[in-house]
Amino acid sequence: MGEFKPMLSIGSISVAQRVVATLSQAGVSKIVMVTGYNATMLERHLAGNGIIFLRNEDYETTQMFDSVKIGLRYLHDKCDKILFTPVDVPLFTAKTVKAILDSGAELACPMCEGKQGHPILIGRHLIPEILADCGEQGLKGAMDRCSVPLKRIDVADFGTIHDADTPEDFSQLLDYHNSQLVRPVVSV
Repeated sequence: MGEFKPMLSIGSISVAQRVVATLSQAGVSKIVMVTGYNATMLERHLAGNGIIFLRNEDYETTQMFDSVKIGLRYLHDKCDKILFTPVDVPLFTAKTVKAILDSGAELACPMCEGKQGHPILIGRHLIPEILADCGEQGLKGAMDRCSVPLKRIDVADFGTIHDADTPEDFSQLLDYHNSQLVRPVVSV
């Protein structure tokens, strides 16, 4: 991207603030964020939101799956279900989060137009299995090898599949965000 993705603005708030706000709106009570690059800046930016920050001090030499494991190790005995999303998928809705949580699944993800998206639901009893995984193909590979099949929850939420890996992706995110805004129109 060339810029620090979590702090890019979408509307009036940052990408990271949008993820936190959506999870909170959906009733998620404990939000844990694993930071690495620019950790201090991001933690200050989100201070006061009740977020628990964990750091991947080895972010330069590790993969995203290593950061996932840091979060899972911390959460394994603190909750029954975990939602995972990378910060660069900021436009999923609270309605989607609730649908995933209400699905009764132990391992689930949203599906939109035939594509798997985020956030991903992981039941607590699957955490040891994921932590012990070899890590080949990251979290996706670990989920594919899980003893519980992945349940795909059909949603009409394009925010679940839009990420911001490139400037073009981010431009598309902004376009999608702006197309979802409700604007009053007054005619006289």
